Amino acid sequence: MSDIRTLGKRLGQRIDQEAIVLGRITGKTSDGMSTEITTTDDARINVTFREPLDSNASGYIEVRGTVKSKSTMSCSSFVCFPQSMTKEFDADGYNTMVHMRCALGNKLDSAMDSNA
Repeated sequence: MSDIRTLGKRLGQRIDQEAIVLGRITGKTSDGMSTEITTTDDARINVTFREPLDSNASGYIEVRGTVKSKSTMSCSSFVCFPQSMTKEFDADGYNTMVHMRCALGNKLDSAMDSNA
């Protein structure tokens, strides 16, 4: 699985590729097979799951999967973070980190590999 983090507004740049997106759960279907999340950069995306999402899931979720369109993903795995853990989460700081990671791209990967 790729570890390419992206912001919701950049999802369209990764169609048919793997990505990791972080956001808040803002809606769920009654069967739990899909949800809407609002990403840290305020994009709304729809995520489909292989198995139903727990009906009690709420708050921040990190979704890993395949980007299907600029606003949809097919989830291969996810992590729901407890609200106590994300109460003081700095979404702007996270967005800055993802922007920097995208800007540096392969340069950062090469630097990390050479230091290993």
